[in-house]
Amino acid sequence: MQLSFNFSLRELTRSQTATRKGIKNEPNQEQLINLVALTVKILQPCRDKFGPISINSGLRVLELNRAIGSGDKSQHTRGQAADFEAFSISNTELAKWIKDNLDFDQLILEYPGKDPRDGWVHCSYERMGNRGQILTALKVKGKTVYKKGLHPNG
Repeated sequence: MQLSFNFSLRELTRSQTATRKGIKNEPNQEQLINLVALTVKILQPCRDKFGPISINSGLRVLELNRAIGSGDKSQHTRGQAADFEAFSISNTELAKWIKDNLDFDQLILEYPGKDPRDGWVHCSYERMGNRGQILTALKVKGKTVYKKGLHPNG
């Protein structure tokens, strides 16, 4: 099933953890509607601008989300968020372009490092209205810390 011109439902639900643990990572109707909005409003514009996009994580049903140690309030559980990268640019450049060009709920530059390919971009879309929250996730003494704004060098 296609969610947008270049993105399939399979791309947004694929999970090695779900496969390994026998978890059905399949959307309900509300999650499916959210996934379509996410692909049309966030992922497809990134694809149109920068070429192929690699989806690291999209929908995570609650059981899967818990299996990977993420919080129950994650927008991934509602089909509103994806973690992804573009092959043609750095994650920092991708995050900056999203910040400047798209309407989003939350944008997180996750774990940037010295290599421009380090980390990934987390972006969410809320059909009922977006906060436009921008954060950078960093590891500090083994714990994840979120800083407001984009901080490509930590």
